[in-house]
Amino acid sequence: MKNILLMILVCVSLTVSATGKWKTLRLDEESSPKNDVVALSFDKSGALWAGTSFGVYRQVATDWQLQGTENIYVQSLYIDRNDTKWVGLWAGGLWRCCTGGSWEKLEKATSTGCINTINGDQQGNIWIGDWGGGLTQIASESENLTTYKADKVALGDNSVNAVAQDTKGKMWFGTYHGVSSLDQGKWTLYNKSNSRLPNEDVYALTAAPDGGLWIGTCNGLACLKEGKWSVFTTANSALPCNLILSLAVDKQGCLWVGTPNGVARFDGKKWTVYNQQNSPLPNDRIQCITIKGSAVYLGTSKGIAVFTEQ
Repeated sequence: MKNILLMILVCVSLTVSATGKWKTLRLDEESSPKNDVVALSFDKSGALWAGTSFGVYRQVATDWQLQGTENIYVQSLYIDRNDTKWVGLWAGGLWRCCTGGSWEKLEKATSTGCINTINGDQQGNIWIGDWGGGLTQIASESENLTTYKADKVALGDNSVNAVAQDTKGKMWFGTYHGVSSLDQGKWTLYNKSNSRLPNEDVYALTAAPDGGLWIGTCNGLACLKEGKWSVFTTANSALPCNLILSLAVDKQGCLWVGTPNGVARFDGKKWTVYNQQNSPLPNDRIQCITIKGSAVYLGTSKGIAVFTEQ
């Protein structure tokens, strides 16, 4: 009985801070690779899905149920407006599961089998960022595939790490050689030669409600809004690290910045940093961030932390 109670306390802990409430979740015992969470998404029923280095899992009450095959290395997970689940694997290709159906592999969606990122746009199209294979768009209605490569369009390179759409409908793609935009058929590449990007290795993108685009690089954070650039690093802000792994904007318009040294919350004026020393974060490496209502879900290499604004 004591062991059961101890396990419950370890797997789900609740802490109240001055600004919000924390909850920590683990899919399995602490050392399990199932806790290495690289992607989080919610389905239409409100259930949380987690992509991990050991497979895809869906939260059911206090349990986690395996979805598909175990012991696969998930790189990305996205659930679209039709409740279709999209999963990108490392060396395993792109997989899709429609509601009530089985998993199917989309062989033609990747030339390398290594998927970095998956996201959708306002029209319901799916965008697939490949490792070395370029960018693929799957049309919402026809399901036709269109592949873009750096030798044909102004894409930084053929390894696409992040995809986002801003409030004006413009698409953005982060690569190892800058960030590219696609606006009504016109491509534009931003790199250190024509912008204030702190580094050309772009790992994360997120659009803000005010029209700004936040860009996370391996050496700092940038914001592009109305043609003007702002740059934040550990030298001029409270960022805990210049390596930016994940980004999201919450319902209050605050930016959340995931790094290997914790997560920073920026309300436009004030920075607040959370790490294992001052919060229940299961690990300081923040690999993904997802917003659900007033709650912020942080995927780490040792489990999930949930912050709810009070």
